[in-house]
Amino acid sequence: MSATTIDTATLAHAHQLPVFESHHKDGYLQDPQLASAMREGTKEAHKAAENSVFTKRFIKGEINRDEYGRYITSLYFVYETLERLLERHKDTPAIKAIYFPYELVRSNALLKDLEYYYGKDKLSKVIDPSTMTPAVKQYVKAMEHACDIDPALLVAHSYSRYLGDLSGGQILAKRLKKHVLGLCETDGEWDSDQGLAFYAFNNIGNQNAFKNEYRERLDTVLVTEKTRDLIVKEAIRSFELNIAVFDEIQELSEQKKLIPTIIQGSSSNHGIQWTNTSSFLISTLAITILSAYYYTRLHQQ
Repeated sequence: MSATTIDTATLAHAHQLPVFESHHKDGYLQDPQLASAMREGTKEAHKAAENSVFTKRFIKGEINRDEYGRYITSLYFVYETLERLLERHKDTPAIKAIYFPYELVRSNALLKDLEYYYGKDKLSKVIDPSTMTPAVKQYVKAMEHACDIDPALLVAHSYSRYLGDLSGGQILAKRLKKHVLGLCETDGEWDSDQGLAFYAFNNIGNQNAFKNEYRERLDTVLVTEKTRDLIVKEAIRSFELNIAVFDEIQELSEQKKLIPTIIQGSSSNHGIQWTNTSSFLISTLAITILSAYYYTRLHQQ
């Protein structure tokens, strides 16, 4: 290591300056601290998501099965678009650093859940792009537009979606099996992911270790200061787009424009169990919506 490098690092430490302010000669940040930058930058957006009407109704146990069906339908279109764009730009340096299709892809899992709640015969209609609602279209177009500006901006959407999913999904799935599907750990169906495939990251062993690796890779992404700031803004935008989807589901429900769901399974008790435990279901589903928020709080302490 050169004397100049040692002196620069020592000086930055002595004055407690953020290391990412030191640049390579080509304009890239030496240590962008992108994960921290997004956590800090999205604080207010997290609060807004927490206080949305739809989220509050989730917590109070006031939403119904059809609203949840609409929720995962919206998620399907979002993930299908995000994952298609990530695949297209997987060789872009910023994307390559955090591209884990084997571990993270959710669109196929959402298809399984949608088939469970709507039935195989209705599935093609449910996922027809022509049925996308305005807020979902806005979300999809926003990701495509961001990608047109700079594929690196997809990092923001990947971060906000996947880390949130990982933070609450496994605990949530176990609770849903007990309180929604009426299963206990001794049942033969316990290990099935029917209706809950979205929450099952079966290709990840240690999720905490994986999240740590993901954050570490975020902090190795080669970005300029301008691109880093744009990624943070795009992360904020991703939360705004989510809030718009929540608000839309609320409006569609009030207008009685939701597609009816069904409950599949050999046991008729499953449908009864859903009704009897709807408050618990919605409270736990809220974990998924707010998981990124609490995840952020935890890592800021």
